[in-house]
Amino acid sequence: MKDLKVRLWKSRNYWVIDARRVGYSHAFGNYETKQEAIEEAGILKAKFLTGSLIERIEISKVDEAAARFMKYQYERVMDDSTSPSFYSDLVKSIEFVLSISIDGKLLKRHEMNIMTQQNKDELSDALLKGIQAEGKSRATAEKRIKFLKMFFNYCVRKGWAAINVMDKVSLGMSKEVSDRAPRIQPTTIQKIVSKGLPAENQLDRCMVIVSLATGIRQGELRALKWSSIDFDNHMIKVEGAVKHGTQIIGAPKTKRGRRSIPVDAKTISELKVLKLQSKYSKDDDLVFASSNGTPKMQKVLDKVIKRVCQEAGVDRILWGDMRHFYASVQLSSLGEDWSTVAALMGHSTPNFTYKQYGHYVQNDKKQEKTRAAAAEAMYGGV
Repeated sequence: MKDLKVRLWKSRNYWVIDARRVGYSHAFGNYETKQEAIEEAGILKAKFLTGSLIERIEISKVDEAAARFMKYQYERVMDDSTSPSFYSDLVKSIEFVLSISIDGKLLKRHEMNIMTQQNKDELSDALLKGIQAEGKSRATAEKRIKFLKMFFNYCVRKGWAAINVMDKVSLGMSKEVSDRAPRIQPTTIQKIVSKGLPAENQLDRCMVIVSLATGIRQGELRALKWSSIDFDNHMIKVEGAVKHGTQIIGAPKTKRGRRSIPVDAKTISELKVLKLQSKYSKDDDLVFASSNGTPKMQKVLDKVIKRVCQEAGVDRILWGDMRHFYASVQLSSLGEDWSTVAALMGHSTPNFTYKQYGHYVQNDKKQEKTRAAAAEAMYGGV
């Protein structure tokens, strides 16, 4: 029977068997010796063939299939076939992709019968776009795709899906992702700066302006101190970062994260205004402090950028988009060499920068051009 598979392998101090038949739940067990495992595998195989082991499981909804899949993966953690960290990443990824909207309905609400060859291109494209729209790193996006493929393969093995719609699909097949084109253009940035940043809220205004002018990470922005701003030489030093999901300031993300970034004169002027207005203006104070002087929470920044985009009348962007935009400005407008751009971005290696933004490269490099290019994109050449 082609749809019946029995696997046997050594796991730490015991032998594991895993017997399954397409459309049926699987059976597994742990045994002290290989001979015991072989004998039990034979018994399970016979039971599957006679239909005396387990009733066929019918699954019609995507969320039902996902629940079965995650239960199966959890059982693999319990028998040491899968690491807890792997399982944790898998659950996060599956929960995210289930929330992607397909034809106006969350994926988890769909019937399994949408997984057909006829729908393959439409479904895979929608799922890729949903993963890209999350705004996470390329590594996270690739992880999402890997786990999604595993889930759909599981569904096909069980007989719940006709095909794996993500089979042979990669991140590079999404034009938006593979080109890694900036999600925001200079015209959008100019609208944000001119219309979305009212002068009466200088703190929010400067958070966005500094992000655009330096490309620093959100955690690095939240950890900036006034001592990090060199007003005379128009430089911003990145010396720390707020750890994700906390208000704790630690080291930057990478060893090369400690860096100095040249900025334009107008951005420095905006920071001077903010310092005069702020009740936290000592060297050791945070530039973008909350009302009690601590780092602003990430959700606060998310609300800021949402409001700014609404005021400017543009589609919502993410903080990460501003970092990508800065990189594209340096490479596309200036033709910076990889070492220089890697240093500006705080990347661990120039090779990483090349992988992320390789298609932007042209030629040349200079600090003054770095300042000018950012200013041109933000202020229209002011």
